[in-house]
Amino acid sequence: MVDNMDMLLEMLMAVGGLAFLCGGLFLSRGALLIQLRRGIAHGRIEETRFARKRTSDSDREAYVRVTFETAEQTPISFEQAAPGGFFTTHEAHSVRVLEGRDVQVHYDRKTPSRATITPRRDISAGLAFSLAGLFILAALLFGWTDPSDVF
Repeated sequence: MVDNMDMLLEMLMAVGGLAFLCGGLFLSRGALLIQLRRGIAHGRIEETRFARKRTSDSDREAYVRVTFETAEQTPISFEQAAPGGFFTTHEAHSVRVLEGRDVQVHYDRKTPSRATITPRRDISAGLAFSLAGLFILAALLFGWTDPSDVF
């Protein structure tokens, strides 16, 4: 019975590790393509949007609409999460202040609608998930942890 439980825990850890790894790769896919097919342009934050989904202070989202022109003079407009740190909590007034601000836009030259004004944040979020998945898988492969020790 104990061997079956150990095997079940190892399988759950493997599935969890793979889920984190694949989820991180999926999250960073767009940001990596932007870096590989690097296009840089000057843009402007044209509009901001602040949404509070529930009555909770922690359940709010802030978005910015950015416009720019590609090197081929094609106008592009896109929306993304408002810039800020990982633990930044935006308020409605703090997001409105961003309107009209000039920003540097990083975009995919092949698909210019894939663009961002926060490339470092976009890559690091996916990378963090991927590294967590790799750590879990490495722990299983190299025997750094024995699931029976957890319980």
